Amino acid sequence: MKDLVKKKRLRRYALYGGAFDPVHCAHLQVARYALEQAQLDRVVFIPAAQSPLKAHAPLTDAAARLQMLSLALQGEAYFELDESEIERGGLSYTIDTVRHFSAGHPDTELYWIIGADQFEQLDRWHRIEELIECVTFLVFARPGSHLEASAEIPSLRYQVIDAPLMSDSSSAIRQCCREGRSLEGLVPDAVQAFISEQELYTNLQ
Repeated sequence: MKDLVKKKRLRRYALYGGAFDPVHCAHLQVARYALEQAQLDRVVFIPAAQSPLKAHAPLTDAAARLQMLSLALQGEAYFELDESEIERGGLSYTIDTVRHFSAGHPDTELYWIIGADQFEQLDRWHRIEELIECVTFLVFARPGSHLEASAEIPSLRYQVIDAPLMSDSSSAIRQCCREGRSLEGLVPDAVQAFISEQELYTNLQ
């Protein structure tokens, strides 16, 4: 009797892009929910050089944002940091990142973690028709947003992540820094220490 050749399961990686200015605990919680519910093998955090849909560049330089992410991901066996958008520079288009990652990771099924606020704007994303052929979106709820794409996009694949509504945001954490309030519970302890040592976000207008 011939041995049956089992079809190898594709690895499942979710790419998680953003400014991460700074990375905070809600980012990590979203990644954990996605990891479990989409049965992922890995979540890859990819800090942007510059988001095309944001009016301003990140307020903290790339080196500091990378260091905060590195600290936040210590001890997280299923999370990793990818610096490709920072290294590429300029506007960080998701399709370029996905193509780059796919080329280096054959036999991998790719997902993209996204908040509902951005999900509503998918029709504005650069080369969205190509992007939806490459990834399945993992969508998590954001305050005031709906879990619906802003336009009918044929062949769009997505999965809604069942997670508590988390209102924490990088902008709220920067506001805490400006006002001298504690970041305990909002960011990992190592990130809080780094922000304090470097006096980040304290002098922003």
